[in-house]
Amino acid sequence: MVTTLRTFSGFSVDDVDAALRFYRDTLGLPVRANDMGGLQIDLTEGSSVFVYPKGKDHTPASYTVLNLVVPDIDAAVTELEAAGVSLLRYPGFEQDERGVARSTDPAQGPTIGWFTDPAGNVFALIQE
Repeated sequence: MVTTLRTFSGFSVDDVDAALRFYRDTLGLPVRANDMGGLQIDLTEGSSVFVYPKGKDHTPASYTVLNLVVPDIDAAVTELEAAGVSLLRYPGFEQDERGVARSTDPAQGPTIGWFTDPAGNVFALIQE
């Protein structure tokens, strides 16, 4: 077994300044610059995500890098839309006119919608 002191995940962006503004000002996340030229998003329960600069070599993640659990997905979508952010559409998912895949059966998954950050990485809004 590997002995760890702490764990965190990370993903890359092509523009740290744009990411900082988006995460802080649009999403309202507790984010700060770190001493490695990237960002740290402090999450609930003491965990964090390291966002590191990749520049021109950056390739957006095609999977969800961060899930934001919200109490009211409609209110969250309204806030994102007011900031110019639209939800993504995925083939095979039944989504409403705003892009939310609504679940009436928890066994089928949560009510969820996806959007991208300025670097093209996929984030999700989830209402449990």
